[in-house]
Amino acid sequence: MKLARAHQFIEAVAAQDLEAAEELLDPDVETVTPRGTLRGIAACRQVLQKAGGDEQFAMEQAEPEFEDIEGDVIARTQEIARWRETGEVAYERDFAVRLTLEDERIVRIVVMPAGAPPSQLNSPPD
Repeated sequence: MKLARAHQFIEAVAAQDLEAAEELLDPDVETVTPRGTLRGIAACRQVLQKAGGDEQFAMEQAEPEFEDIEGDVIARTQEIARWRETGEVAYERDFAVRLTLEDERIVRIVVMPAGAPPSQLNSPPD
């Protein structure tokens, strides 16, 4: 069930269907990014909106690969940023998120822009 929920969430984010993505989140979801930790659905939504790009870049993701690690789900993909003005590729990078689920809700999201380094694969701190 966790893997199916993770698939639903990643698909919703990739489609920029943030309402569908939010339905899978715990109200007090913890979102961990390289810039810090945020709590709640509204804060998570701001992070998810950036996944679709900004004024400069349109973002695309390759088909994600999913893996169950220590009860969490890691979703890895290749992210491609294109210049909105020209459509040319600006950069490509590995990208991953680690999703922690409880009672069919996502309670923690760890955003890993460079993929999933071994240090991020360990269990979250208690």
